[in-house]
Amino acid sequence: MPLYSLLSELDRKVILFTYEKRDNKKTPLPFGVLSDEYRSYILTEGEYILWELEKRKLTEVEIIAHSWLVTSQKNFSLLLQFQENNQLNISSLFNDENYDGHWLLEHGILKVHFNYQEHDYDINIIANNNCSIHSALQIVDDSRVDILKVVPLSHAKYGKALID
Repeated sequence: MPLYSLLSELDRKVILFTYEKRDNKKTPLPFGVLSDEYRSYILTEGEYILWELEKRKLTEVEIIAHSWLVTSQKNFSLLLQFQENNQLNISSLFNDENYDGHWLLEHGILKVHFNYQEHDYDINIIANNNCSIHSALQIVDDSRVDILKVVPLSHAKYGKALID
């Protein structure tokens, strides 16, 4: 079984880039596709550099200020509520289930970990500069990769929604 948790931050960015800009079928890359040669080729390509310029660093203030909707191509949706102490509350939009997790902001990338319905989830959220619909790479049970979209929702205390 592949150990996706061993992927570097750079590998995760290359997978996300390849999904967003290269893969017409929109299927995540299989583990092992990231050879040193492939990664070096992608990182020096102009399209990757432009893609990186479309991204930005998240801030702790904006993370805590909003609830966040996370959704996948398979219509898997969760609501994430980040707390100041790096704790996380996860809830389903369709039932009363609540779960706990934790988060870490590292180099502007939001890293989230939680267990939901007997599966371990590791999510890396990379902010978009041009709109408030962000991209994320999700690793489930250290054996499967999915691509997500993440949207900050309005919060009564902070006013207007950030969705463009």
